[in-house]
Amino acid sequence: MTAIELAVVNCLSRYEVAGRVTVALSGGVDSMVLLDAAHRVLSAGALSADAAIELTATHVHHGLSPNADDWVAFCQRQCDARDIPLTVVRIQLDGNQTQGQGIEGAARTARYAALQAQPAATILAGQHADDQAETVLHQLLRGTGLAGLAAMGEMRQLPGGQRLMRPLIGQSRGSIEDYAAQRKLAWITDESNSDTSYTRNFIRHELLPVVEARFPQARAALTRAARHAAESAAMMEALAKIDLQWDGVVASAVALDELPLARQTNALYYWLKWQGINTASQSQLEDWAAQLFRRAPTDKPHQAGGHDFLIRRRRGTLVLGRY
Repeated sequence: MTAIELAVVNCLSRYEVAGRVTVALSGGVDSMVLLDAAHRVLSAGALSADAAIELTATHVHHGLSPNADDWVAFCQRQCDARDIPLTVVRIQLDGNQTQGQGIEGAARTARYAALQAQPAATILAGQHADDQAETVLHQLLRGTGLAGLAAMGEMRQLPGGQRLMRPLIGQSRGSIEDYAAQRKLAWITDESNSDTSYTRNFIRHELLPVVEARFPQARAALTRAARHAAESAAMMEALAKIDLQWDGVVASAVALDELPLARQTNALYYWLKWQGINTASQSQLEDWAAQLFRRAPTDKPHQAGGHDFLIRRRRGTLVLGRY
């Protein structure tokens, strides 16, 4: 069994994957390697007999490239050759979707929304260690917090009970390309991958090579930093639950009144995250904490909010309302 196939087996076994699984199939080398390796290990019965897995694939047609229809046909041929059902989802981006995140971010958001709409318990994505390093560097330059620096985990719980898994997150781009060569796999190349006007491509083709010329182990170091950040973020989330006396439903505001601002904002950040709100900046969190948590009684209303929600302090607990 190759290292790539072993990584797939270990991931599916570690999280006891069963039921319908869909591979996010772009047709690029990463997703083709993931599709091939998953198909091979399942066909060989490499998993426990209890893991009854139905392997499928999903291709998202963005319509952004003149070659998009050819990519659909390619993915269909590859799936047919392996007897894997393929679902093609066609999406069209408009100006409203691209505002604030650009075409790159809007396409990614729409793609994940399309994948999550599939009737699959588990989504497999082909991101790897080099993608992880690029993501960490991007997040550092954006000034993100610990959660952002943690970048992409091997498994992420999604709304509705689905799980997103990245079995290749510990594998390098080189090892993936070696597997593709050994297996004589075909794949497509998205012409936009060389366009450095996109931030991700600029980091990959322009910035990281310069960094690696001075620091050859930069990618490994960035990936290691992501693991450390993920561990720290998990501890910060655990602290937020303690500070909020969180039981999964009720969050105490009174418990935060006497705490330092850093712990107040940390608790507020994770409480909002649990409600599905991830857009708050540090300055916003500090402003909201000043309005919600006070050491002395006051007649001033205890409330704060964003553009589409309002946080109220009611009978010593936090309550979220949406417009």
